[in-house]
Amino acid sequence: KGAQIEFELDYPNEYITSVEGSCDPDTGVATRVRSLTFKTSKGRTSPTYGSVNTRTFVFESKGRALVGFHGRSGWAIDAIGAYFGPLPIDLPPPAEKLQAKGGDGGDLWDDGVFDGVKKIYVGQGENGVSSVKFEYHKNNSVIAKGDHGKKTMLGYEEFELDFPSEYITAVEGCFDKVIGSESGVITMLKFKTNKRTSPQFGLESASSFLIEKEGYKIVGFHGKASHEIHQFGVHVVP
Repeated sequence: KGAQIEFELDYPNEYITSVEGSCDPDTGVATRVRSLTFKTSKGRTSPTYGSVNTRTFVFESKGRALVGFHGRSGWAIDAIGAYFGPLPIDLPPPAEKLQAKGGDGGDLWDDGVFDGVKKIYVGQGENGVSSVKFEYHKNNSVIAKGDHGKKTMLGYEEFELDFPSEYITAVEGCFDKVIGSESGVITMLKFKTNKRTSPQFGLESASSFLIEKEGYKIVGFHGKASHEIHQFGVHVVP
């Protein structure tokens, strides 16, 4: 038994379109599958698993998606086959990453895309927003992301959403260059939902911003941080 190696798809936005492989030459004795390579609807190709042999095969059905496998095995994979079905219908629309607002300092962070936002935590420091973290929903599970920035002794203030009926539609904020920081720092954040507006976290300052896209909801956050939050941005879907 060898090592197990994984190839993960962005389901349901991505599916396998074909499988290429190779096996032992047809010598009349037992054969083994020696290599497998997977291609997806997003144009990605997996690593080749195993060593390619001279006898090759391809499983592909034009205009259809691979939906399952079958085969035969003993100590190794002796044979493999594939089932194909209709292309997925009503795929969720791809998320769009809106540009982050704020200063240029700090390191990039990106939580990615989820089904929705459950809870927001905002920590404040002497100069502005010092840290943020989030709880998201994904496939009926709660996923925690953060801490981005540096948590202070003041801890976090929280804003909890009534997911799935409530979702964030916009983020308001301010940033400014403050003493002790080489780049602008986020000094205030406020979140608007389809039902209400959060408390204001932090203080207004020189430069304000609004991040939203009409008819879209926010399903993830990204930005830049050091010991403070320098930039704040969002991922949205229709």
